[in-house]
Amino acid sequence: MESFSSGFARVDTTTDSKSFVQYLNLIHSLPFFQECKKQSYQELNVCPGASILEVGCGNGVDAWVMAGLSGPEGRVVGIDVSKTMLISAKSGQYSGSASPHFVMSDAMHLPFSDGMFDGVRTDRVLQHTKNPSDAIREMTRVLRKSGTVVMFEPDWDTYGIWPGDRKVTRKIIDFWCGHIPSGWVGKSLYSACVNADLHHIEMKPIVLTITDLNIANKVFDLENTISLVTKSEIITPEESEALLSDLYDAENSHSFFSSLVFYLVTGVKH
Repeated sequence: MESFSSGFARVDTTTDSKSFVQYLNLIHSLPFFQECKKQSYQELNVCPGASILEVGCGNGVDAWVMAGLSGPEGRVVGIDVSKTMLISAKSGQYSGSASPHFVMSDAMHLPFSDGMFDGVRTDRVLQHTKNPSDAIREMTRVLRKSGTVVMFEPDWDTYGIWPGDRKVTRKIIDFWCGHIPSGWVGKSLYSACVNADLHHIEMKPIVLTITDLNIANKVFDLENTISLVTKSEIITPEESEALLSDLYDAENSHSFFSSLVFYLVTGVKH
Protein backbone atom coordinates (compact mmCIF):
# COMPACT_ATOMS: atom_id res chain seq x y z
CA MET A 1 0.00 0.00 0.00
CA GLU A 2 1.22 3.51 -0.85
CA SER A 3 1.75 5.91 2.01
CA PHE A 4 -0.92 8.56 2.58
CA SER A 5 1.98 11.02 2.88
CA SER A 6 2.63 10.91 -0.86
CA GLY A 7 -0.58 9.45 -2.28
CA PHE A 8 -2.90 12.44 -1.89
CA ALA A 9 -1.02 14.27 -4.63
CA ARG A 10 -2.13 11.59 -7.14
CA VAL A 11 -5.21 9.88 -5.75
CA ASP A 12 -6.66 8.79 -9.09
CA THR A 13 -3.53 6.87 -10.12
CA THR A 14 -3.07 4.95 -6.88
CA THR A 15 -4.02 1.28 -6.64
CA ASP A 16 -6.70 1.95 -4.02
CA SER A 17 -8.09 5.44 -4.58
CA LYS A 18 -11.16 4.81 -2.41
CA SER A 19 -8.92 4.35 0.64
CA PHE A 20 -8.14 8.07 0.45
CA VAL A 21 -11.85 8.90 0.61
CA GLN A 22 -12.13 6.59 3.62
CA TYR A 23 -9.16 8.34 5.21
CA LEU A 24 -10.90 11.71 4.89
CA ASN A 25 -14.06 10.23 6.37
CA LEU A 26 -12.00 9.14 9.37
CA ILE A 27 -10.43 12.58 9.77
CA HIS A 28 -13.82 14.27 9.61
CA SER A 29 -15.13 11.97 12.35
CA LEU A 30 -12.52 13.04 14.92
CA PRO A 31 -13.52 15.79 17.41
CA PHE A 32 -10.19 17.61 17.02
CA PHE A 33 -10.68 18.16 13.30
CA GLN A 34 -14.38 18.90 13.68
CA GLU A 35 -13.57 21.73 16.10
CA CYS A 36 -10.80 23.08 13.85
CA LYS A 37 -13.20 23.11 10.92
CA LYS A 38 -15.76 25.08 12.94
CA GLN A 39 -13.08 27.61 13.82
CA SER A 40 -12.12 27.97 10.16
CA TYR A 41 -15.75 28.65 9.16
CA GLN A 42 -15.94 31.33 11.84
CA GLU A 43 -12.68 32.94 10.71
CA LEU A 44 -14.01 32.94 7.15
CA ASN A 45 -17.30 34.48 8.35
CA VAL A 46 -19.43 32.20 6.21
CA CYS A 47 -22.84 33.86 6.36
CA PRO A 48 -26.01 34.01 4.23
CA GLY A 49 -25.21 35.32 0.77
CA ALA A 50 -21.46 34.67 0.98
CA SER A 51 -19.47 33.51 -2.04
CA ILE A 52 -16.88 30.96 -0.91
CA LEU A 53 -14.22 28.89 -2.69
CA GLU A 54 -12.97 25.64 -1.15
CA VAL A 55 -9.57 24.73 -2.62
CA GLY A 56 -9.01 20.98 -2.47
CA CYS A 57 -12.54 20.04 -1.46
CA GLY A 58 -11.81 16.31 -1.12
CA ASN A 59 -14.99 14.40 -0.35
CA GLY A 60 -16.93 17.65 -0.08
CA VAL A 61 -17.86 17.65 3.60
CA ASP A 62 -16.74 21.24 4.22
CA ALA A 63 -18.21 22.56 0.98
CA TRP A 64 -21.61 21.14 1.90
CA VAL A 65 -21.44 22.63 5.41
CA MET A 66 -20.49 26.06 4.07
CA ALA A 67 -23.21 25.88 1.42
CA GLY A 68 -25.70 25.43 4.24
CA LEU A 69 -24.24 28.43 6.05
CA SER A 70 -24.26 30.68 2.97
CA GLY A 71 -27.78 29.60 2.02
CA PRO A 72 -29.54 29.66 -1.35
CA GLU A 73 -28.60 33.31 -1.85
CA GLY A 74 -24.90 32.45 -1.51
CA ARG A 75 -22.51 30.41 -3.62
CA VAL A 76 -19.97 27.79 -2.56
CA VAL A 77 -17.61 26.18 -5.07
CA GLY A 78 -15.30 23.28 -4.32
CA ILE A 79 -12.36 22.41 -6.57
CA ASP A 80 -10.19 19.30 -6.57
CA VAL A 81 -7.74 17.61 -8.93
CA SER A 82 -9.13 14.15 -8.18
CA LYS A 83 -12.04 12.66 -10.09
CA THR A 84 -12.46 10.11 -7.29
CA MET A 85 -12.86 12.87 -4.71
CA LEU A 86 -15.25 14.89 -6.85
CA ILE A 87 -17.49 11.87 -7.41
CA SER A 88 -17.61 11.36 -3.65
CA ALA A 89 -18.26 15.07 -3.06
CA LYS A 90 -21.11 15.27 -5.54
CA SER A 91 -22.79 12.19 -4.06
CA GLY A 92 -22.74 13.63 -0.55
CA GLN A 93 -26.01 13.44 1.36
CA TYR A 94 -26.24 16.50 3.59
CA SER A 95 -29.27 18.38 4.81
CA GLY A 96 -29.51 22.05 3.97
CA SER A 97 -31.18 24.62 1.79
CA ALA A 98 -28.31 24.95 -0.69
CA SER A 99 -25.87 22.76 -2.58
CA PRO A 100 -22.26 23.54 -3.52
CA HIS A 101 -20.86 23.41 -7.03
CA PHE A 102 -17.88 21.18 -7.76
CA VAL A 103 -15.22 21.78 -10.42
CA MET A 104 -12.11 19.83 -11.42
CA SER A 105 -9.10 22.11 -11.14
CA ASP A 106 -5.74 22.38 -9.44
CA ALA A 107 -4.84 25.13 -6.99
CA MET A 108 -2.30 26.74 -9.32
CA HIS A 109 -4.68 27.57 -12.17
CA LEU A 110 -8.07 28.46 -10.69
CA PRO A 111 -10.68 28.84 -13.47
CA PHE A 112 -12.22 31.95 -11.95
CA SER A 113 -11.97 35.68 -12.59
CA ASP A 114 -10.19 38.11 -10.29
CA GLY A 115 -12.04 39.13 -7.12
CA MET A 116 -14.83 36.58 -7.54
CA PHE A 117 -15.11 35.26 -3.97
CA ASP A 118 -15.73 36.76 -0.54
CA GLY A 119 -13.62 34.06 1.07
CA VAL A 120 -11.27 31.24 0.14
CA ARG A 121 -10.61 28.23 2.36
CA THR A 122 -8.18 25.33 2.16
CA ASP A 123 -7.74 22.53 4.69
CA ARG A 124 -4.63 20.29 4.78
CA VAL A 125 -4.22 20.69 1.01
CA LEU A 126 -1.19 22.94 0.56
CA GLN A 127 1.04 20.26 2.09
CA HIS A 128 0.29 18.16 -0.99
CA THR A 129 1.35 20.88 -3.46
CA LYS A 130 4.91 21.50 -4.61
CA ASN A 131 4.56 25.30 -4.55
CA PRO A 132 2.26 26.42 -1.72
CA SER A 133 3.25 30.08 -2.19
CA ASP A 134 2.04 30.01 -5.80
CA ALA A 135 -1.24 28.46 -4.69
CA ILE A 136 -1.73 31.16 -2.04
CA ARG A 137 -1.11 33.91 -4.60
CA GLU A 138 -3.67 32.31 -6.90
CA MET A 139 -6.21 32.06 -4.07
CA THR A 140 -5.59 35.73 -3.31
CA ARG A 141 -6.16 36.64 -6.95
CA VAL A 142 -9.73 35.29 -6.98
CA LEU A 143 -10.51 36.94 -3.64
CA ARG A 144 -12.32 40.29 -3.54
CA LYS A 145 -10.76 43.26 -1.74
CA SER A 146 -11.13 42.90 2.05
CA GLY A 147 -11.92 39.20 1.54
CA THR A 148 -10.35 36.55 3.77
CA VAL A 149 -8.19 33.51 3.06
CA VAL A 150 -8.26 30.76 5.70
CA MET A 151 -5.75 27.92 5.69
CA PHE A 152 -5.29 24.95 8.01
CA GLU A 153 -2.01 23.11 7.57
CA PRO A 154 0.34 20.88 9.58
CA ASP A 155 4.06 21.20 10.16
CA TRP A 156 5.19 17.59 9.91
CA ASP A 157 8.59 18.49 11.34
CA THR A 158 6.76 18.76 14.70
CA TYR A 159 5.32 15.24 14.47
CA GLY A 160 6.29 13.12 17.45
CA ILE A 161 5.61 9.64 18.83
CA TRP A 162 6.48 8.06 22.17
CA PRO A 163 8.02 5.68 23.07
CA GLY A 164 10.80 4.56 20.75
CA ASP A 165 14.50 4.97 20.08
CA ARG A 166 15.07 8.62 19.19
CA LYS A 167 17.25 7.94 16.13
CA VAL A 168 14.77 5.40 14.76
CA THR A 169 11.68 7.56 15.27
CA ARG A 170 13.47 10.55 13.73
CA LYS A 171 14.19 8.52 10.59
CA ILE A 172 10.51 7.58 10.35
CA ILE A 173 9.37 11.18 10.84
CA ASP A 174 11.88 12.41 8.24
CA PHE A 175 10.67 9.74 5.80
CA TRP A 176 7.02 10.76 6.25
CA CYS A 177 7.78 14.47 6.06
CA GLY A 178 10.08 14.00 3.08
CA HIS A 179 7.45 12.14 1.08
CA ILE A 180 4.87 14.90 1.47
CA PRO A 181 5.47 17.45 -1.32
CA SER A 182 5.52 20.32 1.22
CA GLY A 183 5.78 18.59 4.57
CA TRP A 184 7.04 21.71 6.37
CA VAL A 185 4.38 24.00 4.93
CA GLY A 186 2.98 25.07 8.31
CA LYS A 187 5.97 27.16 9.30
CA SER A 188 6.20 28.75 5.82
CA LEU A 189 2.67 30.15 5.69
CA TYR A 190 3.36 33.53 7.28
CA SER A 191 6.03 34.35 4.71
CA ALA A 192 3.83 33.04 1.89
CA CYS A 193 0.96 35.27 3.01
CA VAL A 194 3.26 38.31 3.13
CA ASN A 195 4.50 37.54 -0.39
CA ALA A 196 0.88 37.27 -1.57
CA ASP A 197 0.31 40.81 -0.23
CA LEU A 198 -2.17 39.64 2.40
CA HIS A 199 -2.63 41.76 5.50
CA HIS A 200 -3.80 41.22 9.10
CA ILE A 201 -2.11 37.82 9.00
CA GLU A 202 -2.74 35.63 12.01
CA MET A 203 -1.22 32.21 12.71
CA LYS A 204 -2.78 30.14 15.47
CA PRO A 205 -0.93 26.94 16.45
CA ILE A 206 -3.23 24.07 17.41
CA VAL A 207 -1.79 20.82 18.74
CA LEU A 208 -3.30 17.44 17.91
CA THR A 209 -2.57 14.80 20.56
CA ILE A 210 -3.47 11.13 20.19
CA THR A 211 -2.97 8.61 22.99
CA ASP A 212 -4.69 5.67 21.28
CA LEU A 213 -2.29 3.68 19.10
CA ASN A 214 -5.12 2.32 16.96
CA ILE A 215 -6.27 5.83 16.05
CA ALA A 216 -2.68 7.02 15.56
CA ASN A 217 -2.09 4.13 13.16
CA LYS A 218 -5.01 5.35 11.05
CA VAL A 219 -4.34 9.09 11.24
CA PHE A 220 -0.56 8.92 10.84
CA ASP A 221 -0.46 5.74 8.72
CA LEU A 222 2.07 4.65 11.32
CA GLU A 223 2.55 0.90 10.86
CA ASN A 224 2.47 1.20 7.07
CA THR A 225 5.10 3.95 7.24
CA ILE A 226 7.33 1.87 9.53
CA SER A 227 7.02 -0.99 7.03
CA LEU A 228 7.95 1.28 4.10
CA VAL A 229 10.93 2.72 5.99
CA THR A 230 12.11 -0.81 6.75
CA LYS A 231 11.70 -1.95 3.13
CA SER A 232 13.67 1.12 2.05
CA GLU A 233 16.49 -0.08 4.37
CA ILE A 234 16.45 3.20 6.28
CA ILE A 235 16.00 1.22 9.47
CA THR A 236 16.77 -2.44 10.06
CA PRO A 237 14.12 -5.14 10.59
CA GLU A 238 15.40 -5.44 14.16
CA GLU A 239 14.90 -1.71 14.76
CA SER A 240 11.42 -1.93 13.27
CA GLU A 241 10.50 -4.88 15.45
CA ALA A 242 11.85 -3.16 18.57
CA LEU A 243 9.91 0.04 17.84
CA LEU A 244 6.64 -1.78 17.22
CA SER A 245 7.15 -3.76 20.42
CA ASP A 246 7.71 -0.52 22.36
CA LEU A 247 4.59 1.03 20.86
CA TYR A 248 2.39 -2.00 21.60
CA ASP A 249 3.72 -2.16 25.17
CA ALA A 250 2.93 1.52 25.61
CA GLU A 251 -0.57 1.01 24.26
CA ASN A 252 -1.15 -1.86 26.70
CA SER A 253 0.06 0.29 29.60
CA HIS A 254 -1.95 3.32 28.40
CA SER A 255 1.22 5.40 28.00
CA PHE A 256 1.39 5.81 24.21
CA PHE A 257 1.57 9.42 23.00
CA SER A 258 1.72 11.17 19.64
CA SER A 259 1.33 14.79 18.59
CA LEU A 260 1.42 17.17 15.64
CA VAL A 261 1.23 20.96 15.38
CA PHE A 262 -1.24 22.50 12.93
CA TYR A 263 -1.58 26.17 12.04
CA LEU A 264 -4.90 27.93 11.46
CA VAL A 265 -3.89 30.89 9.32
CA THR A 266 -5.94 33.87 8.16
CA GLY A 267 -5.07 36.76 5.87
CA VAL A 268 -7.05 39.64 4.40
CA LYS A 269 -6.66 40.97 0.85
CA HIS A 270 -5.62 44.61 0.84
